[in-house]
Amino acid sequence: MSVKNSYPNLPTLKYMKTKVEMAEVICHLRNMPLPNEVKRATYVIFRIESANGTKGINNNYGGVQADSGRWGAEYDHLFEGTVALKENTTQKDRLFLAFKDTASFLGFLSHRLQARGLYVGGTTWKITKLRVKTVEDLALAYYREWVTGNAKAAVPEANKATITSMYKQASELFK
Repeated sequence: MSVKNSYPNLPTLKYMKTKVEMAEVICHLRNMPLPNEVKRATYVIFRIESANGTKGINNNYGGVQADSGRWGAEYDHLFEGTVALKENTTQKDRLFLAFKDTASFLGFLSHRLQARGLYVGGTTWKITKLRVKTVEDLALAYYREWVTGNAKAAVPEANKATITSMYKQASELFK
């Protein structure tokens, strides 16, 4: 595999499929010092990206890559190594970051969502400048900013319904 490694200082680890129960995710999120809106967005996006905690790559539940540049130094303590694997959508060889544990990944994800304005009450800035006032806005922002990288993408109705349903659950969990 000849993929750029943005983390040559970290060991290359063997792929390990990881799973986490959503009850553990909820517990971690409840204990994190975050606004409830960020916890809700983190919960929803974690569920989508990880298939409800069933699809992790060495505690990486969001496909965070190690071959496209370094993340900020403030995240270095969260990473345990890198994992070489074929990417699901493209089948290209990729290098993914291995996280120390579920809490480390949730810390990373919640911080990235908050920094990108991907929560109700936030304002996105990277792909679009969208003020996220409602759950429908969150669905649109997530789809444009995170999923497609396309400022004009329309959210499929099924995706919008899924996000709305999950967000309703998150609102009950994080009050």
